[in-house]
Amino acid sequence: MKSLIINIDDAGSSDAVNKAVKKCYLSGGVTGISLIACGERFREACTILHDLGKPEAGVHLTLTGRFTPCTKPSSAIETLTHKGSFAGNYWGFMLLYAQKRLRPEQVYLELSNQVKRVKEEGFRVTHLDSHEHIHMFPGILDITIKLASEFNIPYVRLPLENTAVIRKRFSIIDFLRHAGLKVFSSGAEKVMSRAGIKCNDSFLGHFHSGRIDDDILDFMLENLADGVNELAIHPAVFPPQLLKESQACRNAQKELDTLISGRWKRHADAGKVRLVTHGEAAG
Repeated sequence: MKSLIINIDDAGSSDAVNKAVKKCYLSGGVTGISLIACGERFREACTILHDLGKPEAGVHLTLTGRFTPCTKPSSAIETLTHKGSFAGNYWGFMLLYAQKRLRPEQVYLELSNQVKRVKEEGFRVTHLDSHEHIHMFPGILDITIKLASEFNIPYVRLPLENTAVIRKRFSIIDFLRHAGLKVFSSGAEKVMSRAGIKCNDSFLGHFHSGRIDDDILDFMLENLADGVNELAIHPAVFPPQLLKESQACRNAQKELDTLISGRWKRHADAGKVRLVTHGEAAG
């Protein structure tokens, strides 16, 4: 049987994402959520989920994006930050990693504090994933698995994307991103399996990140692998003026419209795919 988790990443990062989370849950367009514990609107996201009666959430482990860390004082994790915040993006983090400037004990301290913060808000943590998939880095994957074991979290995302998706609106730049992540993700399933941690069988949403529309989502669902598939998506609600000024904002709105339009649900209604939560997938 083909199962599908539809997960919204970055909850708690902004008001725009939080509004999208609420809209998607109310429309039935999402089965999972991943919270950025160090996000500026983290508590607002928690309130939304509690008001919706959602007691489960994932932790979107974060070491990039210029977020302010959970660990205080930030000097306790000085190898992870610059002027009190994380690296701006994946490339900045990769440079720190390649230069071996990151101290594993500081990575563990910050990521464990992120998990603790989500649990302190009353959620049962069902899964771990990460901002820009940094948990796939060797060494950081080991820390992620350690956290999953210590906090009894049954599921960790494996962003090993189904190569079939690249046939839809192929892009060289996206292919290079896809190939790079595939290299980092190779072998991770065996590592997680040895630790008794469940993961998805196939992943979707990286190659087409930021531009998923009805046609792309249909294509994904028509080409699902057997077993558990996880789709990571990044919808948001932005003011009209910002939509005019930012292509990225327009894409986020497009992904929201795709989720709440309901066109994709015919695959589930026809019995071709079963929508599941992370808890159900790991159970």
